[in-house]
Amino acid sequence: MGYQVELSSVSAGVMWESIATGDQDLIVCAWLPYTHSSYWEEHQHTVDRITANYEDAVLAIVVPEYVDIDCISEMKDHQEEFESRIVGIDPGAGVMEATRNETMPNYGLDDWELSESSEAAMMAELDSYYNDGEWIAVTGWAPHWKFAEYDLKMLDDPDETLGGLEEIVTVAREGFSDDFPDAHTFFENFFLTEEQLGEIMAYIAVDDMDPSVAARTWMDANPDIVDGWTP
Repeated sequence: MGYQVELSSVSAGVMWESIATGDQDLIVCAWLPYTHSSYWEEHQHTVDRITANYEDAVLAIVVPEYVDIDCISEMKDHQEEFESRIVGIDPGAGVMEATRNETMPNYGLDDWELSESSEAAMMAELDSYYNDGEWIAVTGWAPHWKFAEYDLKMLDDPDETLGGLEEIVTVAREGFSDDFPDAHTFFENFFLTEEQLGEIMAYIAVDDMDPSVAARTWMDANPDIVDGWTP
């Protein structure tokens, strides 16, 4: 559409703060109503919720398929195999807060370690353990490219300590719609299904495409969908 866009990769807290203060224009990865609930409660009156761009997202504790348990409640019986540890991402992430404050106490994992790292470090550790056939549990969410790259499963969370199904929502700073009306209309229309987003993630994870190349490849193959987003 002719815009020159700067893409910033920051932690969730900084992301929300930046649009609430107007330092940045827009986010497309607000997980609501559960994961980012604390940020929404703090900033909802100083931001513009545009619309959901993806539905049925979910948080989970994720393990390799060869791990022979199916529920988080079974983890406490396999303390040795898991090394009493869940591998996580940055400490301020919503999935980390929920895992630390809700999931672990609820399922008797209070004395386990929740490792704080980055998504890249978590994935590197998952890759190492997976290739060695060892047990590992990580904080996870779907959609995510790891499900295209590895044979994984999400452990059942019968008490919904990680929340239920969520929407991924586009949220803008106040005044964005007045400053960029065409872009605002685009983001009102922008939506991806599980199959569509999965195709793009597979380009990145399986075909090793740069994300911008993957996006352009998918756009070129789906012009009717893209045309439906633009004003």
